[in-house]
Amino acid sequence: MTTTHLISIVGAGPGDPELLTVKAHKRLSEADAVLYDALHGYDILKLAREDAEMIYAGKFQGDGQCQAKRQDDIHLKMAELAALGKKVVRLKAGDPMVFGRGAEEIRFCKQQGLTYEVIPGITAGVAAAGLLEVPITERQKSPMVLFYTGHRTDDSLSNIESVIEVLKAGGTVTVYMGFKNIGLLAGSIIEAGLDPQMPVQVMSHVGQEAQSLLSCTISNVEQCILEKKPSTPAVLFIGKYADPIV
Repeated sequence: MTTTHLISIVGAGPGDPELLTVKAHKRLSEADAVLYDALHGYDILKLAREDAEMIYAGKFQGDGQCQAKRQDDIHLKMAELAALGKKVVRLKAGDPMVFGRGAEEIRFCKQQGLTYEVIPGITAGVAAAGLLEVPITERQKSPMVLFYTGHRTDDSLSNIESVIEVLKAGGTVTVYMGFKNIGLLAGSIIEAGLDPQMPVQVMSHVGQEAQSLLSCTISNVEQCILEKKPSTPAVLFIGKYADPIV
């Protein structure tokens, strides 16, 4: 029996439906079922067919769920829907391959022999650079950018040496999930001898109505976050040239 299903692992971008790719929009309009994350903007779901089965599959740190089991449940649901011959959109915030566990879902599809595709989305670190006009690379200034997660289950930071080297070279470090360990990260950067006045930009709700920008420095970023209480989701830019264009 020939299977007619298709699993589309789709990046939803930062939350603005107009920032979806044309292909992502098309797959949403065709899907029989949509497994969606804890998205940053739910207006995107309105682009799905009215009769599509909408299945919440969101998970985030600190929500009390066993994240490994939750991911396994998502895999099993994709397989179940595929077995029924349904076209499935697995809708993920940002880009599936940037801190999105997309690799795990791809491996599952490969192992199960499922027909799948990956549709990229705009990750928050790239969207923030454009929407808030903070160049993360620029000719004769920042020569590179590093995507880095500030979240660690044991409250430590990994590969901090890479962060330091990028910053010393004039590059920009884009930090996802960075609030919890921002003090540790900032302290490590200053201890490495980098300028305490190095700019830091905190971008909240990128691509949404509540979008905001908080500018500070590596020496006061922890205090700024405590006092100003920028909301999440947020992404941080750290770097010698990480300032808004003037």
